[in-house]
Amino acid sequence: MPVDLNLLKVFVSVASLGSFARAAQQLVMPTSTVSRSIKQLEEQLNCRLIERTTRRMRLTEQGSILLKQSQKLYLELDETLEQISHPNRLTGTLRITVPSEAGSLLLAELLADFALLHPQLAIHCDTQLMPLDVIKDDIDLLLTFHRGELENSSYHSRIIQSWESVVVAAPSLIMKTGRPNNIAELTNMPCISSFSALFGQPWIFINQKKQQQKISINSQYRVNSGILAKAAALKGVGYAILAQEACQLDIKQGLLEVIDFNEKPAPIELRAIYASRSSLSLKIDAFLKYLTEKFPTTEQ
Repeated sequence: MPVDLNLLKVFVSVASLGSFARAAQQLVMPTSTVSRSIKQLEEQLNCRLIERTTRRMRLTEQGSILLKQSQKLYLELDETLEQISHPNRLTGTLRITVPSEAGSLLLAELLADFALLHPQLAIHCDTQLMPLDVIKDDIDLLLTFHRGELENSSYHSRIIQSWESVVVAAPSLIMKTGRPNNIAELTNMPCISSFSALFGQPWIFINQKKQQQKISINSQYRVNSGILAKAAALKGVGYAILAQEACQLDIKQGLLEVIDFNEKPAPIELRAIYASRSSLSLKIDAFLKYLTEKFPTTEQ
């Protein structure tokens, strides 16, 4: 259905200001013209956008949806026009979510340096353990730790960094349970799992054919922190999958032992996840290139 974009501009002004009169002042046109434009737009869309009384106005459900989407479109258009005029200048707002704890430590200085490189770009960075929906939550880019294949095909993702992982346990726990000979035996042993990040259970391994293999584990102790998981493993609470780099010293000192299997634990990956689009916005593309340069050893 063809829609007059000039009418849409009038609607955004009225809906944003909450007043026909103020919109008329902003657009420098008579209030009657503003009112007539809204009526024409409603006729073109075949639905009521604004409920009007003598005292006030309010958006209908359809009006609220149209306002939200229109504001996003106009924002993207403004950013595109700015980029065309100044191709080396990033403007607008980049909305990022990073994993708290380890993710914040890993990315804190990089984010600050990127902000200094692009002073006219507003950066809104939130920290979350629970993976968010980059579409529903209006997030430009979600950085999250992940193991195995990405299940949601409606997203695109890029690996920023990858760390080899190992199954470890305290010597005291191994003496108590016996050393497992294969990954299937882990299902009957106490294990430390993630509560929500990395999707909790099951554990994911990569077999000798490079195929993903999952096992369900017995997890009475579930945490949302690599630090908490490592501390519990050192105390003998359970077997754990940890990034080898994070526990290398404990292994060397004999505080943790590596349990080797034919299958290897899937590496933990820092992934950048974004909504599937025909092309990335310039600000997202620039940030992804920046991260790739900072982690040059990662295989893409």
